[in-house]
Amino acid sequence: MTSFLGHEKAQRIFRQSFDKETLHHAWILAGPKGIGKAGFAKQAAQFLLDSGNASHSSGSTGFCLDDHSQAAKLLAARSHPDFRLVQRGGKTDKEEKKALEEGVDVLEEHELKRNISIAQIRSLQSLFSTQASISTYRVVVIDAIDDLERNAANALLKNLEEPPKDTIFLLVSHAPERLLPTIRSRCQILRFDPLNEDQMRGILSSAAPGLDEANLQALIAAGEGSPGRSLQYVDAGLAELESMARDIMRTGDRNNQIKSDLARKLALKAATPRYQAFLARAPSLMAQHIKSPGRKPTINAIAQWREASELAAMASPKALDSQAVIFRLGSLMGSLAQQDERA
Repeated sequence: MTSFLGHEKAQRIFRQSFDKETLHHAWILAGPKGIGKAGFAKQAAQFLLDSGNASHSSGSTGFCLDDHSQAAKLLAARSHPDFRLVQRGGKTDKEEKKALEEGVDVLEEHELKRNISIAQIRSLQSLFSTQASISTYRVVVIDAIDDLERNAANALLKNLEEPPKDTIFLLVSHAPERLLPTIRSRCQILRFDPLNEDQMRGILSSAAPGLDEANLQALIAAGEGSPGRSLQYVDAGLAELESMARDIMRTGDRNNQIKSDLARKLALKAATPRYQAFLARAPSLMAQHIKSPGRKPTINAIAQWREASELAAMASPKALDSQAVIFRLGSLMGSLAQQDERA
């Protein structure tokens, strides 16, 4: 048996609704990206599809799932007849084939289509046209509903207005305020808060058991309560990069030694994941430095942070020279130390 780590409040609310037989037909799982909403949706789906499982007995406040149950095996094989997972598909025929064979999650962001299409939503009708095959419920997970094109959202709305019998919709949303008000009004919103340090530690230790303490701590800090965000940086050696960045902000690196070392470590093609991690973390580290106790944010410091944020955001899309980007980001960091000296 396995339990879902974190988000005990969300589990408790969902489980109580199930136990009281007041389960709403549509749930918006709302919260920051990477926080665990999709994982929760898949666990909730297995919980619902595991009809008759002993884990459904009253007294439990969360999910406790049998990894060897029929539902678990069918979901793992992506062949459960009463379940549908709707996500953006592959951009090309080659990528779509890869997604069908291995799952959409294996594709990189640039390999995915921009939106979930109306055809994908209409394809759900084959699920709704018959009764559940082997489970009490039919479950539809949409990850993420924010990705629906307008016509697809309107098509989904019709299903939410007249929900098929014994069908539960689990709709992952990173920005629920942007959804159609008519969709929000027909769903129960289940909010997901950032995880605490102990929860993050447990999830990251389980997902990447080989991490040393320094990198584990760096990943916890980088995730800001979102394990999905942290796991993007597992292989980046984040502790070393952050240590070098903090040294620049502390000393100013007037002889450019640290910036040169960073450029050497990150500019090679093989270091692309580490370079991307540095781009993502540099503005956040600058913001932490500016807001740290004993420092008063200045207009100049905020301007340096803003420039670093804009540069980090455009570096990859515009294919900017990585060494030039690293040196400029390092210079912006170094300027914070010089401002500290003048303060």
